Amino acid sequence: MHLSFENAGRRVTSALLAVALGVTSLAAADWPYWRGPTFDGTAQATGLPDDWDPAGGEGSNVLWARDDIGGPCTPIAMNGRLYMIQRSMRSTAREGEKVVCMDAATGKTLWENQYNVWLSDVPAERIGWSSVVGDPETGNVYALGACDIFQCLNGETGETLWSIPLHEQFGMLSTYGGRTNFPIIHEDLVIISGIIINWGDAAKPNHRLIAMNKNTGEVVWFSGTRDLPFDTTYSAPCLVTIDGQRQLVMGAGDGAIWGFQPRTGKQLWHYDLSRRGIFATPLVVGNQVFASHSEENVTPNNNVMGAVVGLRVTGTGDNTKVDEEWKQMEVVAGYSEPVLIGNRLYVVDDRCKMWIFDAETGAPIIERKSFVGSRQRSALLHADGKIYVLTENGRWAVVVPDEEDGFKVLNKGRVRDAGFAGSPIIADGRLYFPSTTGLYCVATEGSTQSPVVMADSMGDETPVAQNPTISQVQIVPAESVVKPGEKLELKINVFNVLGQQLETPSDVTFELSGPGKIEGLTFIAPEDVGHTGTTITAKVGDASGKARTRIIPELPWKFTFEDAKDPPLSWVGARYRHVIREIDGSPALTKITTIPKGARSRAWMGHSDLSEYTISADVRGARMSDQLPDIGLTGHGYVLDLMGESQQLQIRSWSAQLRMAKTIKFPWKEDTWYRMKFRIDIESEPPDAVAVLRGKIWPRGDQEPKEWTITTRDESPNMASSPGLYGNAKVSELYLDNVEITANTDEP
Repeated sequence: MHLSFENAGRRVTSALLAVALGVTSLAAADWPYWRGPTFDGTAQATGLPDDWDPAGGEGSNVLWARDDIGGPCTPIAMNGRLYMIQRSMRSTAREGEKVVCMDAATGKTLWENQYNVWLSDVPAERIGWSSVVGDPETGNVYALGACDIFQCLNGETGETLWSIPLHEQFGMLSTYGGRTNFPIIHEDLVIISGIIINWGDAAKPNHRLIAMNKNTGEVVWFSGTRDLPFDTTYSAPCLVTIDGQRQLVMGAGDGAIWGFQPRTGKQLWHYDLSRRGIFATPLVVGNQVFASHSEENVTPNNNVMGAVVGLRVTGTGDNTKVDEEWKQMEVVAGYSEPVLIGNRLYVVDDRCKMWIFDAETGAPIIERKSFVGSRQRSALLHADGKIYVLTENGRWAVVVPDEEDGFKVLNKGRVRDAGFAGSPIIADGRLYFPSTTGLYCVATEGSTQSPVVMADSMGDETPVAQNPTISQVQIVPAESVVKPGEKLELKINVFNVLGQQLETPSDVTFELSGPGKIEGLTFIAPEDVGHTGTTITAKVGDASGKARTRIIPELPWKFTFEDAKDPPLSWVGARYRHVIREIDGSPALTKITTIPKGARSRAWMGHSDLSEYTISADVRGARMSDQLPDIGLTGHGYVLDLMGESQQLQIRSWSAQLRMAKTIKFPWKEDTWYRMKFRIDIESEPPDAVAVLRGKIWPRGDQEPKEWTITTRDESPNMASSPGLYGNAKVSELYLDNVEITANTDEP
């Protein structure tokens, strides 16, 4: 079989169609989720290859390969198509992110959906640490971008159906180094999680979950783990039914494994495993949960690194509990996900050593057995009696379980000048191996794969009729933003103890904590308030549920912090990290330094559809431990940053990549007030739109200069975004006062 290059950099086999037609299945055997339709990295297949040659050539079982598709993203497959998250327009002023759709049989690109990355700490090399999830019911796909833009795309055309910037509307961190979480579909919900620094009583960092209506993006429920998690993570959730109760199980940034009801977000149980965040996805089979990590254990006075644990979940509702059945310490397995074959748990640790445990007792059967490579990140894939292993240093292996020796290596090899961070998948009898520099489709003639209905793989629930009592109330939308005088239509859902939906009765009563009123099922925001929020409580009998809405007026805005005890209630990401203090005899917003891991901060003020405005503020930085802070104003997804240590002024969009940025020298003094002004204008209309960005700074009290201090342009503009504040202060404080945001109505 000959491999040839096409203009787009793709490699395809000359005998592609003949081989592809030999791959059969009774129906489409999709892989719509990162760990597969059964959430456990396994598939029922026969005739799969036990060897492959990445170089291809005559007689090769590599159906096709792409050398322009690569990175850490694991593909998904649905309806004969592959979907991946990729870097877009690398190393250019237009660099961003894209979702790519390919024909699964030929590798040909069908469509691309490109979008900007802005105000993100994710370096371009780590784009795609998350994966797309597909919805078999609608054919839509969902992707969480590196800067927390969450999108629903039409799976056939790539059209964006809805898009929500989770960082500015909810305060989701843009992650450290690319740790982007995985979305998951459950019925009419798409659920996503991440470290969130929200507003009001949710202002402290928390690994939270947001469930949205998959068709509209409306927030159905908003839940969380515990405040002040140590890490952001990329552990993916899975869905299972235990004792008749549907559960979502995931590892979290607080180092625990959690169980939630997926329709309501109700916390069911958690098990503390690590002192840091959980990265490896837990494996759930029946009522057993297997989890691993590579950090310090939570055992008191125990600094041993890493562990594998076997848990058992029992009970329902408030009586759901988790018990540790066994735990093996000093197994440093923080990234790869295991597979369960029979009664044996196969785990590959971070150094690519195989461990095999008795699933019931935890007794080691094989310990630290070398077989291929030296670094491991990818999950394991079990199909056709084989385990497919891809390693971070570019090596691969195909192994089979063995009763006496634990396993035997059938074949192994290496992809030169590449590694594997994404995981192997199988769809319609074809294997897909994603490397850092390429994507390979491997199959043999006559291979077959049984299709799986994802909803069936979750298990059967207890019939709803057995639990007819209402124990939970849900208000939709659970989180929202309205303008003064605006009406918000509410929907009330009720659930039993198992989180199953019941018929909503008519005798629903409401209570409000904050301004506004309820008429029927409509919340009406008052005309004369703004930059505040209201909590709505709905009651049905003894059960109740809450929803929150921010009330934000149209521009202009002005904040002087007079008579204020805290930052405005409606600001996302402001409270907890900021307080009001008297500075030079006047109250000022103060970014404090006593918050663990709170050096960088972003506060978002309002609606995401705001465009072409100017944000101004008085700013001042204090020198502490011989360091000055960075102080910034944000708008349209750009930041005007007064940089302390470098004594520079910079305009940028993507902080980690600087795809577009302009920097000038700007000496400034500590303990001195300055006035900063940042204006964003959009010239022309898409696709020819250009953002013109202008910044100005001068000593407060002096006359405003006519000329702008710094000006630049972006030919790949962010068209709209909430205005906000940026700060970076590891040990030194920064202060802001007299913040104003006005619409651009005159010439700059």
